[in-house]
Amino acid sequence: MPVYIRKNVNFTPPSIDKFPLEDDEDYITDPDQLVDRLPQPYRMIDKVLKLWYDEVWEIIEKRENERLEESRKIRPPQYECSTQMKSHGRACCVCDSVDGRYIFIGLPRGLAAVDVLTQEKMATWEEDSVDIHYIKAYLIGVQVYLIVTIDDMGFARLLIFGGDKFYFVKILNEFQRGRGGVHRPIFSNPAHAEGGTKLNISKCEASRNGDYLGAVYENPETAEVWLEVYKLPRDAWLHELESVLAQTKKEEKTEEDQTTETAATTDQDAPTPQNEGDPPPAAPQDDSHGEKHVPKLSPTSVVMKLKPPPSMSELRQKGNTSSSVYSACQKVDTGEVIGTGVNHILTPSHKEMRKEVFAHLHDNLIDYLPKEDELESLEDVNFHFMTAGRLVPIGLEQQSQIETDDELKRLPTTIAVWWKGSTHVMQYSLLKQHKDFEVKPDLVWPYTSPVTASAVSDDTSLLAVGFENGNLVLWDRYLGIQRGVVNILDRVKIAQLTFLDPSICPQNLDDYQPYRTKASAYLLILCDNGALYVTMTGPGLELDPICISPQVEKENDIFTMVQPVPGIQDLLITVLKSGKVQIRDSLQGTVLCEPILPKSHELMAPWDPVVAVGAMGQILFLKGNNKDYGEDEGGDQAECAGALFVYQIRSFPSLDSYMSRKRDKVNQTVHAKIENRIEALMKERIAQQGLRKSRMQERWGNLKEEIWSILQYRDHAEKKADNRPEVHYKHVRNFSQTPGSMGWSPFFQK
Repeated sequence: MPVYIRKNVNFTPPSIDKFPLEDDEDYITDPDQLVDRLPQPYRMIDKVLKLWYDEVWEIIEKRENERLEESRKIRPPQYECSTQMKSHGRACCVCDSVDGRYIFIGLPRGLAAVDVLTQEKMATWEEDSVDIHYIKAYLIGVQVYLIVTIDDMGFARLLIFGGDKFYFVKILNEFQRGRGGVHRPIFSNPAHAEGGTKLNISKCEASRNGDYLGAVYENPETAEVWLEVYKLPRDAWLHELESVLAQTKKEEKTEEDQTTETAATTDQDAPTPQNEGDPPPAAPQDDSHGEKHVPKLSPTSVVMKLKPPPSMSELRQKGNTSSSVYSACQKVDTGEVIGTGVNHILTPSHKEMRKEVFAHLHDNLIDYLPKEDELESLEDVNFHFMTAGRLVPIGLEQQSQIETDDELKRLPTTIAVWWKGSTHVMQYSLLKQHKDFEVKPDLVWPYTSPVTASAVSDDTSLLAVGFENGNLVLWDRYLGIQRGVVNILDRVKIAQLTFLDPSICPQNLDDYQPYRTKASAYLLILCDNGALYVTMTGPGLELDPICISPQVEKENDIFTMVQPVPGIQDLLITVLKSGKVQIRDSLQGTVLCEPILPKSHELMAPWDPVVAVGAMGQILFLKGNNKDYGEDEGGDQAECAGALFVYQIRSFPSLDSYMSRKRDKVNQTVHAKIENRIEALMKERIAQQGLRKSRMQERWGNLKEEIWSILQYRDHAEKKADNRPEVHYKHVRNFSQTPGSMGWSPFFQK
């Protein structure tokens, strides 16, 4: 077949060697060749300047873009304060009463109680050289509060506020006043008294109703830390305080009657004075200054003392020091429950031998091992007082269940404790009598990662534990099961956990009727990178976390305080490291408004701000320091240095929709007796009697069809039996053969 090819067609490009040479004068058109090449070191300087110029220009562009993005953002409204309390300008801490009636202010020389609505000082407690830095209030009776304070010297004090007066209870790490006004310490350990060591208290918290109290003691010289748990005679205190208040009212009434009689007598004798110009006689002065009726309150009692568990280095070095195998086996855990691994049968000689073997095998790698610090910092401990549940062994929590079924009056039965850097959460019974200093836990929960945060619900039915690896474990103590494990973020530790009010959470309507046995709630999670998450805690629900605030990029935007607004759980108060105070939506994370201080003031210690909310979420208190004045002891300048600012939250327009919401109270768990359950079932049965007539009519209507079906089934069975063939059996030939034996076969004839 012929192939036609066109002529004068080049299929390949021309060779590179045949390209025409460039003109020698063409370099003039290149701007880079107009200037001669710089010699060293000027060439390197030129490169550095160009690089510096490019980096500066990139920084300028980045800042301009950030400024443009910031200008495009929708800024939340800012509100200024309406009242300024200069009389409490040196406040070191502020605490809200549980019912929202008062706020308690810690001052450099004592304590003050202020009415929330009127901002009037109701009572004060003063003592020289006492600078209160921590204060917490607990409602133990009708308008009776237990006040727990810690001063700057590490002394913890217990006070009771009732009847518009403060009543001093005791100092936990008490000092006695010696000769010459010198304070001498009283030590629980005689060895500490000889050396004159002062014991500090770094943390002091009580249970919800003030039945138990835990205090963390520190010995600065030996770096020893331990936890002491006290039983507070709450009922005895209320009875003693009631008798004192009744006696005080009786004497006040008597004094008023005497004053009235004296005034009447004076009016009768007034027309005949001896000297009209003489002044009236002075009234008698009371030198007691309100201490005429100081109640002698019942003393507290120590329930247990808990030492921190040994660290991993101590566990590797410590061995069983028993002299014999029998005594060593006596100290070893029985294995019935999971322990902490402290009590074992390994002797110190065995550990030394294993250490020498390891050093011999890995002699060339020992130098690369991380060196441990000789002096370890003081350890921190976290604890929660919890009521009865189904996680602690039977027999240790029945007392509180028998005493009362009221959720608000249930006595704590266990205390959950975890130490900083530990991977165990240990639970101890408060009903057992502990005589020895070394108390073994009744329940140990081991984990694979150190515990960093924990929280319990208001009724202590739910317990959440957060870890350093970003995981979260949720326990249902009421049912004695684990609800689930959630991964919040990888390689990000959980910094804070908070249970929100269940009234803002949608509830499952398919719960067992006629009474609700359990409810759902939201759990607020704060990570160390500044991210905020919310997850559901309801039974049978997915525990997937929802991000309401992303990870922060700037260090000044990290949260230093995240706290729900009491009374309005739809709102959160957050404080940033930069000093901004924001009010956010609890479930959306959006910033609704920002209370701001005057330009002349700034927020006091943004890393540990002085913030309190009173009147059940109606009023906000902020402590601000004056930028132009420094604190000076005992002068007017110190009073002007700071002030306590009052904000009317209910007057913020952006929060009107939240203030108008009405939510019904939802209990997370219902503690019902068998009598209450039977009564609820009977009420449900009586309520359904109205539908009984219609159900009976429907039943009688279906009865005819059911009887007809039964008759048809019987007739069909009779017909089937009539058609069955008859079988006639013959006699067996060999009577020695029995049914079932070898060779036996029946003979029958149809």
